[in-house]
Amino acid sequence: MTALTTRGGQLAIAVAAVLVLAIGLAAAGAFGGCDRRAAKTGRPSAAVSSSPHGGVAYATARAFARSFHPRVADTWGEIKAREFIAGAFQQYGYFPQTQEFIAGSGKDRVHSANVIALKEGESPKRLVVGAHYDSAPVGEGYSDNATGVGLLLEVAARVKNRPTPYTIVFIAFGAEEEGMLGSKHYWRTLSPVERRATMGMIDLDAVAGGDELSVASRFGGPTWLRDNALTAAEELGIPMTTPPEAQGRPAGVVLAPSDDVPFAADDLATAVFSAVSWKSSRGAHVAETSGRGFWHTARDTVEYLEKTYPGRVKAQLADLSLLLETMLTSELKRRP
Repeated sequence: MTALTTRGGQLAIAVAAVLVLAIGLAAAGAFGGCDRRAAKTGRPSAAVSSSPHGGVAYATARAFARSFHPRVADTWGEIKAREFIAGAFQQYGYFPQTQEFIAGSGKDRVHSANVIALKEGESPKRLVVGAHYDSAPVGEGYSDNATGVGLLLEVAARVKNRPTPYTIVFIAFGAEEEGMLGSKHYWRTLSPVERRATMGMIDLDAVAGGDELSVASRFGGPTWLRDNALTAAEELGIPMTTPPEAQGRPAGVVLAPSDDVPFAADDLATAVFSAVSWKSSRGAHVAETSGRGFWHTARDTVEYLEKTYPGRVKAQLADLSLLLETMLTSELKRRP
């Protein structure tokens, strides 16, 4: 692998070292919770696909959170984080594109970038699978959103050499915490042909650490992608919740702003995966994290979450890895 920076190839070496460690630990069954299978030799993506679900995502998320924090947009932390992600995609056999953008002006000017990896499918119809890699200025951004990044990379590796009914666009979005700037830029710059080819968007945002695994669509938009996720979860025996309003009741679903927003605004089917609990507030349901919460606080660290909720992140990533691999390699039932 070629170095991604001029800093003597140190980052390239770090990427390879973390991925080798993650794959090796997962293949050895170090993370438990699922069937152990012998790792295949050869490509890293093949080794990931034969390792227990969630193991590589878990190891990657921990290393990512501890190595790159804070990852505030337009800082060295964010730059190093996206270089790591680009290097990981390369290790898994992709040819990632870094899509730079500038938003705002003056003191509000933000320079960031998306990292995009394309998996050709049997159809030109596209599914976007995204996770933001920036973080709040406090904590390590472990739940929000190192877990999403780890899951994104593992699933990309798992499906790399498998037939998929649709073309999959894996995207690590920059500057989500600044107002979904990365996802807005990506959607805005697509050609009309690319937009028509895009059938749905799966958003991985704070996917582990909270009370329950949840999938939701924004109120008023198409729900078929979310419904496919719920059906697959039921068939796989994976506990998965969705707010009652997402099942057709009159009140709205209050989801925190996330990278699905630009897609949902154009009436595209979306499925937002998070680990949350739901509480009723003024006729709607809003998402919150466990207990006092840890998103955007100094508690969003590997040490705090692993000590407070031992085994939770690992188990949730295992379930989501299996669920997403199943969805991306299956024909989805679509409806208007």
